[in-house]
Amino acid sequence: MTGPRPGRLPHTIGVDVGGTRTKIGLVSADGSLGIPYSLPTPREPEELCAMIAHESTSLHERAGLAVTAPVGVTVPGILDEEREVVELAVNLGWRDLPLGRMLRDVIPSPLAVGHDVRAAGMAEAAWGTGRLFPQHAGTRDLPPLADLVFVPIGTGIAAAVVHDGAVFGDRFTGEVGQVRVEEPYTAQMLRLEEVASASAIGRRYAEQIDAADHPLVTTDGGRPAARAVVDRARAGDLGAERILFSAMDTLAQALATITTGVGTVPVIIGGGLAEGGSIVLDTLRESIASRLGVVPTPPVLPSSLGMWAGCQGAGLLARERATQDDPT
Repeated sequence: MTGPRPGRLPHTIGVDVGGTRTKIGLVSADGSLGIPYSLPTPREPEELCAMIAHESTSLHERAGLAVTAPVGVTVPGILDEEREVVELAVNLGWRDLPLGRMLRDVIPSPLAVGHDVRAAGMAEAAWGTGRLFPQHAGTRDLPPLADLVFVPIGTGIAAAVVHDGAVFGDRFTGEVGQVRVEEPYTAQMLRLEEVASASAIGRRYAEQIDAADHPLVTTDGGRPAARAVVDRARAGDLGAERILFSAMDTLAQALATITTGVGTVPVIIGGGLAEGGSIVLDTLRESIASRLGVVPTPPVLPSSLGMWAGCQGAGLLARERATQDDPT
């Protein structure tokens, strides 16, 4: 395992824009987070850009950074990273939004704009669970990266494949949540997100129970929480077990296919379900194995960066862009 030499960029600023909250933090060269905090995500793009400009300037000042310390901003959806245009972000209501240009109009620092899951996958490969596996050599300013598949399970499902020191594919790579899969109990063909996302797990369980007899822990938005379903399944609730198995089995359909394409690299599960323990990860691993035949089953492990992976990934993206702009 080869680490980077001492670099010129001790810190960058990472901004991870989410559907409800935006996470911001100071990202060190070793991936550690400083001054992390989050704010509600404004619904209007202009307001969001103004907030990011204000908060990044404030963080520069609080950390004593020069204005030349780069800022990385990550967003969900389908993003043309070369043009820095968000072609579609359903949860934010954006279509063909020239986010890069809008941010550059208000942020004086060097800027990088990227996809949240792809950036989080890079962070996980560099500073998270990827450290348990062989990593490709880094450079003076960039950390080494392991080969892995990163799959965060949240409101939706996406994936990032990190291979040979970079994220693989184009802007459509990793949109696994839109793939149609067969639900194991009904044989219906549904989008993966309709069965296996955290929001779908909570919703589907709530539809099958008498809420008065089985009150569920809910999220801030009032939706049933998938972690509550996991806890019920662990306690022997047959309805919760059925919903959880359905989710993991359909997710395994997609991940087994990915494995046959990229090889038996580790599969890293992110989001709240990653903390569900063996009832989640072992069930998923066994379902993948049942589909692979002679192909070895890849390691299936939880993310170690957790909810801040996207913010750390945004900081890493800023570091990568700054290195490309000044390779000396």
